Amino acid sequence: MLIFVNRSDLERPAPPSGGLRARREAAGLSLQGLAVRSGYSRSYLSRVENGRRAPTPAVVRIYTELTPAGAADRTPMQAPTPASKPAPTPPPRRAPRHIPAAAGPDLGVTWFGSEVRRLRMAAGKSLDALGSEVFLSRPYLGKIEQGDARANYQLALSLDAALDARGSLTRLFLEECARVGPVAPDTDILSRGPERAAEGTADPAERAAAAAVRLQALRIRSHQAGPHSIVGELGDGVVELHGLVGRAGPGAADPVWPVMLRYAELLGWTAQETGHDAVALRWTRAVADWARALGDADALGYALVRHSQWARRRGDAVTAAELARQAGAVPGISWRIAQFVAQREAQACALARDEAGFRRALDRYHALLAAPPHGETSGESAVESAVGSSAKSTREPLTPWGPAPDPVFERSHLFEATCLVDLADFRTAASLFDRGMTRLLTPRTGYSRLAVRQAIACAHVGELDQACHVMREALPTVSCQGSASLRGDLKALIRVLNRHRRAPAVRALLPDLTSVARARNL
Repeated sequence: MLIFVNRSDLERPAPPSGGLRARREAAGLSLQGLAVRSGYSRSYLSRVENGRRAPTPAVVRIYTELTPAGAADRTPMQAPTPASKPAPTPPPRRAPRHIPAAAGPDLGVTWFGSEVRRLRMAAGKSLDALGSEVFLSRPYLGKIEQGDARANYQLALSLDAALDARGSLTRLFLEECARVGPVAPDTDILSRGPERAAEGTADPAERAAAAAVRLQALRIRSHQAGPHSIVGELGDGVVELHGLVGRAGPGAADPVWPVMLRYAELLGWTAQETGHDAVALRWTRAVADWARALGDADALGYALVRHSQWARRRGDAVTAAELARQAGAVPGISWRIAQFVAQREAQACALARDEAGFRRALDRYHALLAAPPHGETSGESAVESAVGSSAKSTREPLTPWGPAPDPVFERSHLFEATCLVDLADFRTAASLFDRGMTRLLTPRTGYSRLAVRQAIACAHVGELDQACHVMREALPTVSCQGSASLRGDLKALIRVLNRHRRAPAVRALLPDLTSVARARNL
């Protein structure tokens, strides 16, 4: 259960602890009864009433709603004693923005671990007590609640009975299993002997053209509904295309191989975004091997770029930089691939805190943006020439390797800002984000990654209201995007915000942010 805090809650002063107990008793409720009603544990509410814990705005709201509005005992609640006034907050390093508080968005998802914790606290049970009932250790039960370990169906049934959830926990567990989605298939699916196309079917060029059209649709769906939504169809597409080429090695004249490279690359990206790093690496390496055999410079260059990105996400800055340089050394790569190479090298140097290397790679990236080669456009691809003119008459050209060009992003300094977060230059990064994010008028799912980085930079320089406002607007997109590579940035943001838990905006955001970051498909 997610508890949202609205503006009125933040502006309502905290009542003295004795007033909280009086309101509960006047409503005829015991501590246990209020715990069941509110979702807070009995021990926590007792400490709040005894003055050992400061009441949060959400707790104040629960108590003030126990008596009818306008009751006679409301006046003491509105007159806080001098001792209950919060300590003054030190001013931020830059001028604060006045951002209106917003009600929490409907994230459309409740996670099994979060619901187990809520029900356990409502029942007044400790981790030890509940663990003894379901024959589970305290640390492992805590990991399940935090989303760092997965339950199984039998454990879900046991927890459902122990917490008297009446089947809701079991249903939630099954829904979460379905939501996490299928496991990305590994490269061994190519050795299963797929069925060959029947006699009389369309020739390979037409089949390749149709597969290219489907690939475009899958790319669009992955951005709209998350990578989990296309895993199965991508695997089927790779098997189908591999069946067309049979056991013959890659051939430059075969129209199927260039399309198959695209399917395999997207399958590797999907495996990474769904949390299967080892599978993602094997597909990326397979694409690189096929590209070398085909002599496709752009496919090989982009496979090395993807490998560099994989290493950077795992924190291996040295390997990431070396792979980016290998990609740049591939002869004949296009202008667009050279841009990706410069980007990945800059990101790897920033992660390694190599500012000089970062600046050199960033300057090269800007130079490539400013001077594209004559006659080269970013809309052409190797697939376009491979599948023949029959495909051109029925569809638009496929996007090139990697994300589609985004001129608004490229003309801003947002890429530099994301790297400065890794370099720990948070003040400059926050300033660049301030100017650049307002220019992103057309919403794209990739912008949620920028929002998380902007929130990290703002939180580090003390702009907590701005950080929470940015993240609150991006949470609905992040929650449905299902990106495992975003999970590291979300956890970094949570660590920073946890240092300022007393700030009202942080208290309002953390429950939702933590719930999204706990998701196993992030």
